[in-house]
Amino acid sequence: MALGNTQNTTLDAPAGTGRDGEAVLRRIADLALLPSNLVPPQERNLLDGVLAQLVSRLDEGMRLRLAERLGQQSDCPRELAMALARDEAKIAEEILLEGMPLTDGDLVRIVSESDEPHRFIIAGRRALSSAVADEIVERGETATICRLLNNRSLRLSLRAVEILVARSASDPEFREPLLARPELSARMAQMMFWWCDGGQRLEIMQRFTVDRSRIHDLLDPILGDGDGLRGMDEAMRVTLSLLSRPRAIDREKLMALVSGVGKGDLDRFSEDLAAMSEVRPETMYRILNDHGGEPLAVFAKAVSLTRKEFGELIVVAVDARQEGLPTKRDLDRIGGLFDSLTADKADVALRYWDVAVGSEAGRAEGEGI
Repeated sequence: MALGNTQNTTLDAPAGTGRDGEAVLRRIADLALLPSNLVPPQERNLLDGVLAQLVSRLDEGMRLRLAERLGQQSDCPRELAMALARDEAKIAEEILLEGMPLTDGDLVRIVSESDEPHRFIIAGRRALSSAVADEIVERGETATICRLLNNRSLRLSLRAVEILVARSASDPEFREPLLARPELSARMAQMMFWWCDGGQRLEIMQRFTVDRSRIHDLLDPILGDGDGLRGMDEAMRVTLSLLSRPRAIDREKLMALVSGVGKGDLDRFSEDLAAMSEVRPETMYRILNDHGGEPLAVFAKAVSLTRKEFGELIVVAVDARQEGLPTKRDLDRIGGLFDSLTADKADVALRYWDVAVGSEAGRAEGEGI
């Protein structure tokens, strides 16, 4: 019998076990689980340290019952909780998911030193800190990261979201849960646009673009329709283009350019169209060379083309790529996107893409690529 008030704390011995050492450990566990007012803190700490060192000698069933009990106590022995949290996953699960004694530092250590099953469990822990989430992201395991992304009780750091957005280019499993995260900014969503499927692209255009009417009202005296940007260096001009009104473009001149493009003339066409619409040639090439067609719909709406003019642009872009015409289903899909956008929202997306391409070019130049 354990000392003091041990109601609901005594651990039953496993059937057929009668060794003295195991009996001693069960007695120590009974004492360590006593309410804190029954054992002085220093003695409680001593019991905790001893039991943490020896708990692995208990059989699996005993360790599991002990972990289940510890996971429900806010003032349970911390060293013992840590030892059991690093035990095999089925024993550690209760403490990793709910155990209150574990600090963020404890969890970071477990993430860095344990195996994937432990990280997978921790990824579902309620109110997980961003520091622990960052450590999980660093390990890069797809299933664990998907569980983390679907855990709505935590807030991801900006760094974690940026890493996962970049990884979503090669890990399609991340895309849907990332688009549902509240931490995902319009800038990062528009980066994802290029490798998302048609439905996800439509979602990005619906949720991560904005009419900038209030911004325009406030900044028109400075930026106007872009004239105020012309004396700035390119990096500043491109970035501030996110805030200015859509560029006024000579549609007749643009359509004359479109009508003069020949088959296989994609490079020259993208350069000429880029100069006319004031985006980088690399951005325009990416738009024209995209096989989904959604970027072309965004561009056409941003420069205020009519539905008919947009149709002509599609034909010319496909010819320049030397490909067959899109199917009726594809035309309906990208036509629906074109119809759903305002010129201002489309221009926001276009400028986000141009900023991202500029950032990529800057990184490549800095790395000597």
